[in-house]
Amino acid sequence: MSKALSPALDTFVRLRASFFERYLQSQPEEATTLGLHDLDDRLKDLSPSALGDEYALHRDTLAQLEQLPPEELPPEAQLDRLAMLGITRFHVHSHEELRGHRRNVELSTYPHTMLQYQIGQAETAEDWSAIASRAARIPTFLQQQEQLLAEGLATGEVPDRHVVQDFAEDQLPAIVRYFEHLPALPEAHQVELSSAGTRALQHAARDAREAFAAHHRFLRERVQPRAHPGVVLGEDEYRWRLRHLFGITDSPDALVRQAEHVLARAQGDIVLLGSRLGTPLANLAEARALLSRLESEHPAQDEDIIPLYRGLIERAEAFVHERELFNVPEGYRLGLKALPPGMVDVRGTNWPAPLLDPRKPGWFVLAPMAAAHPTVWAALLAVHEGIPGHFLQSIAWQRAFSRHPAPVRFLLVTDHVAMARGHFGPMLNIEGYATYAEERMRRAGFYSDPEALTALVARALRAVRVVVDIGLHTRRMDDETAVHYLVHSACMPEPNARREILRYKRIPMQAITYLLGALEFERLEEDCRRERGDRFDEARFHDELFSFGPVPPALLRRFMLGAP
Repeated sequence: MSKALSPALDTFVRLRASFFERYLQSQPEEATTLGLHDLDDRLKDLSPSALGDEYALHRDTLAQLEQLPPEELPPEAQLDRLAMLGITRFHVHSHEELRGHRRNVELSTYPHTMLQYQIGQAETAEDWSAIASRAARIPTFLQQQEQLLAEGLATGEVPDRHVVQDFAEDQLPAIVRYFEHLPALPEAHQVELSSAGTRALQHAARDAREAFAAHHRFLRERVQPRAHPGVVLGEDEYRWRLRHLFGITDSPDALVRQAEHVLARAQGDIVLLGSRLGTPLANLAEARALLSRLESEHPAQDEDIIPLYRGLIERAEAFVHERELFNVPEGYRLGLKALPPGMVDVRGTNWPAPLLDPRKPGWFVLAPMAAAHPTVWAALLAVHEGIPGHFLQSIAWQRAFSRHPAPVRFLLVTDHVAMARGHFGPMLNIEGYATYAEERMRRAGFYSDPEALTALVARALRAVRVVVDIGLHTRRMDDETAVHYLVHSACMPEPNARREILRYKRIPMQAITYLLGALEFERLEEDCRRERGDRFDEARFHDELFSFGPVPPALLRRFMLGAP
């Protein structure tokens, strides 16, 4: 006979189940990324009634969560409650205080980016039928998005001018061209469609292309002339998000000081490494100059890219096994493949193992151009995206949580979902862990000296990102001051610096998750080593980290240490 739940836990379990189901109904693209396929043919509804229903769901759920006594819940339920509080509190705050949906230009490309993910996973004619149905909904979605942006223009809630310019001049024209080629992709993926299936995909692609072309004109002619420069969060909002999304109580100034300390430490390590390389390196500028020369070496041809990374992942797996740093599950499957057409803006990325669909592996997807893969950077990328980074984390989560009836901790874990919502709470764990894995492998001696130089330069650049993201959004820096800082402190060419600034303004606070999350994990590891002494087992420590899911690492201290 099963043990009866306490009244508080019974109430919470029912609330969690109801919220999870209704949330995914309002976010069908996110259901796809989690491995639930009943909603694969739908797009988010941006109509006023649907957005009102969504707000009511979050408002009412938040009120019920705040009434629950957390001390009466077991640890697992406490973590789920905290995750739900973060999501619902942010949605209510955004709707009531910021009205962010009226200036959210990220939604203008959301259907395309999510279709890319879906296409990358498509294996059958049925999968492509769902893709065609989802694509057919794009015209309605973009019309609703235009209505939201028009309301923002009317009420003064306008987006940043440089962000709109990027969407209007670079992103949307490329998307329009992409839909011209969409009908040919099933054959390229070795999937044969029926005549009816082919026609449905052709019609959907044509209508989506025309809708994106019209939306391109709307942004260029209606939104861009009225957008404002320097649209940022502001200090109060930044502090609010640090506390409620990341569980961070440090002030922005304290976080900047932490980042500057890391930057100085990385510069010192670069100088020491230079002596081993036989090339005196006095600072980050000289390190980047050396790397620019080393970056001329890359695979001889495109066909060599996947074998290069497969070898690096095998090397990393053997290393962590020999040093007993991480446990790699037996029978795991890490897929490596080229990025689908239309997704060539990154060198490589991870598509995590779909949490609730254990039939499918995670994928390490790579830009199919040899020149995009300097061999000196390849080991760091393999560690971050593969083993022991994102892939290992996602497969551990899939194995632990695939049968969970309502895994609310895993909402907003996919990059493009988080970008569309402006909520990066889980990223402090996800990107923070992968960055922590990079540094742990460096300290363990995995990299060659040139590869270690890339790791140190990457750590320095992530520290710079913290300084600039905070500086911009708390108005300590304007755009030009931030560009000057990146050029002189990170040794970036000015065009690269301006692209960095655009990133921070498009997706505020995402860039800080890498370093700040890594520092939290490093402190947690150090404290667990100290507390557990001879009982500390590093591989088990990492398994323990995985067992909680994407919880902000600061919150893990109360569960993994004997005292706060």
